[in-house]
Parts: sequence; structure tokens; C-alpha cells
Amino acid sequence: MSAPCDSPTPKRHSNASIDTITIDDQTAVVEVHGELDLWSAPQLKRVLCDLLASRHRHLVIDLGQVRFMDSTALGVLVAIDRRVSADQRMVLAEAGPAVLRLLELSGLAAGIRIFPSREAAIGYLSVGRTTTGASAPPLTADAALLLGIAATAMPFAQSLDEQAERWLRALRRHGEAGAVLASLGVQEVPVSRLEEGRELLGYGEPDPVMIVTEHAGQLAAARGATKLATTDVLQAVIDVYGSTFARVLAAHDVELDELSARLASRAPVGAESQA
Repeated sequence: MSAPCDSPTPKRHSNASIDTITIDDQTAVVEVHGELDLWSAPQLKRVLCDLLASRHRHLVIDLGQVRFMDSTALGVLVAIDRRVSADQRMVLAEAGPAVLRLLELSGLAAGIRIFPSREAAIGYLSVGRTTTGASAPPLTADAALLLGIAATAMPFAQSLDEQAERWLRALRRHGEAGAVLASLGVQEVPVSRLEEGRELLGYGEPDPVMIVTEHAGQLAAARGATKLATTDVLQAVIDVYGSTFARVLAAHDVELDELSARLASRAPVGAESQA
């Protein structure tokens, strides 16, 4: 049987481009563009194997620009993950909803750490290498999928109210946050457009997904969690959007105090899909 890094490269032209960015003497980012399939997956394997064979011990695979990924690419990720030694790490970052769904359905999300951004992944590797102090933990599979969907939905929101409504709809569909919201009667269908209190967004507004994710990471780290869960994202949305989120909840006949009490009384995350 050939070693994980010895597979031949198909001769057909690859539909992907792969760039390597060196962060420091131990960490590198592998940025993939295009389609990860039968023809391009061996190229990714070769790049990763070359990095591991060199001085690099920590790899971030940035999938933010991947349009399509098939089972061949999944096989590469599994093979490389199994190849890394105890002092090496491989993590994924910025995977879109379609890729996240494939990772979840394949079960790979349960074994490889997934981060919503390249910066979060690099930060995790850097902190993990130098200290045992609190840092933003990696995502559960449910939280990764939730944040990926939110990232595609937020650019279409024209007000803070619409952002909050899109957060609520995404949260309702995923993990334990979805279970909490469902228990309060929140439906997946959106309510009618809110006419009052709408603060319109302008150009250059901060990225709401990044803000919520960073705050959720702080919440998860503060409670000593090993994973950032959907309930951390829900609490972060409550904290970030404040009265705006309360107004959206009220349109669903749910009081913010009631939701906060339900979250506070809920047992630690256990049933949520782990990544």
C-alpha cells in the first residue's frame, strides 16, 4: 500500500489554484481557489505533504474560495489528518455552506477543527503553541454550518432589523440554539417586515458575522468550553444586537427575558454535533 503522500497526479488540467502563505517558521496557510475534485485534490495533497515534510508543523487550509469539493478531496483531508504527528496540526477555515454541509454529511467535521475565519484558525494555533490560557475554541459542526450560512445571508440585509431576523432564522435551524428557540415557539418562516425602529445600514459597515463570531468565541472561552456552540452564537447575537434583537423576537411572540432565562437554565452542550 502506498503512503498517503505517494498517490499519482492525474494528467488532466486542474480546476483549482493553490497558494501557500507563510505565517511564521512553523505555520503556513494553504489557500485554495476553484474546485477540489479528482483532478485537483492530488495537487492539494502534494502541497500539504511538502509542508509537513519541511519545518512547518501547523497548517491552515483556507477553503473560502472553494466552489466545489468532492469525495476525492475529502479523502485527501482524511489522509493528511491521519498523517500529522502529535506535534503537528491541520485545521480548516472559511469553508462555505456547501463545503460545510459536505464535511458534516461525511462525518469529517467531527474529527477536524473548523474555524469561521483564517485569523481565528491562526490565532488558535498560535495560542495553543505558546500558552494554555483562554482562547476562542474551535466550532462544533452545527456552529460552523450556522456561521457559514449567516455569512451568505447578511450581505442582503438592508437594516439591523433584517440582520437580526436573518440571524434568528439561521439559529432556529441549527443545533441546541435551534432547540431552545423551537421550544419557545419561534417558527422558521420570517415575520412580516418590521416598519418601526429600522436603522438602515450604510456602506462600510463592520462585518456582523465577524463581530458575532468573535464575541461568541469570548463567551465560549469564558465558560471553559472546548467547542464554540450554537448557543454561544445565540447569546452573542443577543449581546451584539440588544434591543434590535428583542424587537425581532417580540414579532415572533417571544420575550428576550424569557429566551435569556431558557439559555441560562439549559444544561451544557452535549447533543450538538462536535467538530
